[in-house]
Amino acid sequence: MHWTEIPGLSQEHMEQFFIDAMKPDSHLLHHGVIPRMDPRFISCDYEKGTLDVAYDVQAWELNPENVIHGGMISTALDTTMGVLSHYYTQNSAPTVVTVTMNVSFLKPIVLGDTFHIKAQLDSIGRTLATVKAEVRLERDDTLACIATATFMAVSG
Repeated sequence: MHWTEIPGLSQEHMEQFFIDAMKPDSHLLHHGVIPRMDPRFISCDYEKGTLDVAYDVQAWELNPENVIHGGMISTALDTTMGVLSHYYTQNSAPTVVTVTMNVSFLKPIVLGDTFHIKAQLDSIGRTLATVKAEVRLERDDTLACIATATFMAVSG
């Protein structure tokens, strides 16, 4: 089954899901480091299986080289790709967990930058979803990072 054939899902439903998910009190992103990173929903496309989320680099996210720590980028990628996979698997299980994630860092991201994570669902099965993503700088659309991940829908 293609993800556009999942009952109850639509472009309008997807947009509202992500608007709600990015709120500070969201049940998906309400604790830990994620709210401090302040993700912002930009856009999504139900038929293409895509999500665009923006993040502003903050001083507390910098490493000793004065660029954003790779772990922070990985956290943003895991969050964005995970929320995308969660949308498409929500009818089969209430939670998704990361099974694997591969990240390639291509360019440094500095304080003052805003970066967008553009995630795209690659495939979805009964319990597994695979997602790919690009991290692009808002100022000049530079490709700074690429990633792929697999998520598993789990109950409890």
